[in-house]
Amino acid sequence: MAGKTVAVDPGGHTIKVMALKDGKNGLEVSAFASFPAGQKSEGLLGTGISLSGVVAGVAGRDMTLRYTQVPPAPDWQLRNLMELEISELSSQSGDELSADYNLLPPTDEEADSDTILMALARNEALQRVSDMLSEAKGSVSAHVPNCIAIYNAYLRTFTTDEDQVVCIANIGHETIDIALAKGQDLLFARNLSGGGKVLDDAISAAFNVSGRKAENLKKELLDLDPASRGKFASGQAEKVTMAAGGSSSMIVSAIQSSLAFCKTQTKQPDLSLDLVLLCGGSAKLRGIRGLLREALRCPVNLFDPFASVDLSALTAPEIEELDANRSEAVVSLGLAVTVMDDSLYSLEILPAAVKRRQRFVRRTVFNIGAAAIMIAVLVFTAMTLSKNAVELKAQGKKYQRTLSKIKSIDSQTETVVKTVELQRKLLDELVKRSVPFDGVVRVMRALQDLPADMWIETIEVDSRSGRGRNRKYGVKVKGHGKEGSVAIAAVYAAFVAKLKNRKGIGKVTTPGFTPKGNTIDFEWFFDQMPPAEAAKTNDEGEGK
Repeated sequence: MAGKTVAVDPGGHTIKVMALKDGKNGLEVSAFASFPAGQKSEGLLGTGISLSGVVAGVAGRDMTLRYTQVPPAPDWQLRNLMELEISELSSQSGDELSADYNLLPPTDEEADSDTILMALARNEALQRVSDMLSEAKGSVSAHVPNCIAIYNAYLRTFTTDEDQVVCIANIGHETIDIALAKGQDLLFARNLSGGGKVLDDAISAAFNVSGRKAENLKKELLDLDPASRGKFASGQAEKVTMAAGGSSSMIVSAIQSSLAFCKTQTKQPDLSLDLVLLCGGSAKLRGIRGLLREALRCPVNLFDPFASVDLSALTAPEIEELDANRSEAVVSLGLAVTVMDDSLYSLEILPAAVKRRQRFVRRTVFNIGAAAIMIAVLVFTAMTLSKNAVELKAQGKKYQRTLSKIKSIDSQTETVVKTVELQRKLLDELVKRSVPFDGVVRVMRALQDLPADMWIETIEVDSRSGRGRNRKYGVKVKGHGKEGSVAIAAVYAAFVAKLKNRKGIGKVTTPGFTPKGNTIDFEWFFDQMPPAEAAKTNDEGEGK
């Protein structure tokens, strides 16, 4: 929200200037002035208000409002679509146009399209206002339609039910600005030529007097209230009212036709007005509220947003000036608050040249900002990389020392592994040599009890299967027997049974014997337990 804004309402009858700011107590009018439209730049200079970057109103024949239905689209696509339509409208009208657009709040959540409100103004009209302000050493920052200004003034200062349909109508000297709202949502906006001047023209034609004289007669004698019929203050008052009666219906028709268009636009045929709020110079005409109340069949009140605005900063002459133009000043209040408050409905028209200049400035500022950010990022990156380089160099030295230690340990480990491998091979060889010898000794001990009729011819070590420490060894025994007092077969069987029951000599394999007359040949194999199993057996025995 901007801190302070100056608004200029270049009306056809009077020009109003207001400085508005967001104070401690809400909106605060810090300056106000009004003067006849004929004075223009001289009157602006006489206000003593800084006019740099003001927001100006636009209405009447200088501007038109259009409604367009478009499918939902991203912002960039919508912008291109609207620029194309503005270009086509400019070529059709023959005038250079400037425009702005905004989405209207949806009235049907299930609708498959959005409603765009577009405001178009002739560049020649906008330039007139810019030239007037330039002569007063001022400038324009934006042009806002008066109908949007009164709607935003209503949004900021008026509280209503969300379902209440309200018509805000600014009846000026030469224009009528209308905004229809449902609660806080804008339904329809419209600007029309007309206003209080049509009554002046009717009175002037009826009595053949000047426009100024006709305006004075209107203010002094006109009474549009239907309740005053037959009860006029004077015959002259009745004549003036009768002369202007037909033209007054144009004001009624402006609101009625706006409601009809709104029903079509929003597809709400049952829409009806709950309240009409009037502002503008012609809103103070005698009997106009009664006229509208009877025609529209709803309450009609004056719209006074200044009741909720802080006026304490104004001087006594400014307060007197504002009180005299309280109804006319509503537009200038709305113009200022439109630019100040980003939460309100925005519709700001700028000439194409001003847009290009602003776009150039924004892009230049953006490019400068981007370059500054890039330089800052590069400087920061360089400093960070330099710091990281120092840290990485120190870490590199640390890692080099660690690597040297690891290589030394690896070399020592390799030497130990080779030594262990050599010792393992030596151990295997010792086992290979010791196990058969031990087996032979145990077998020979078992053969000490060999019967006299049997004798041993050979004892030898026999390697069966496996490799290394898992290799199995056995002892092969060959011998003979001779028939004696006892049959040699019985002697042989008894001794073999004794051998098989003997422990510590391994598993005994006895294929049998070969008889040769009264002699026999035999062969035994003592299968020795592998060293690993022997160690396991010994350990289990010791554990038990």
